[in-house]
Amino acid sequence: MTSAQSSHIDDPATAFADIRAAERAAHLERSALAAKTVAVYAQDAAECVDLLAMLGLDLSELK
Repeated sequence: MTSAQSSHIDDPATAFADIRAAERAAHLERSALAAKTVAVYAQDAAECVDLLAMLGLDLSELK
């Protein structure tokens, strides 16, 4: 292992930041999939908006 890789792993703050960034990306991916699923099954735009609100999905973060 090179010293650059070793120092990256040894730095807890960097490791934590990397984990948080990966978690955020996974959260956005799940939210986008949920929003698409709701949109497919909603009767109309108003119902889609209501269902997304019930699920706590904010479309502004998905852009």
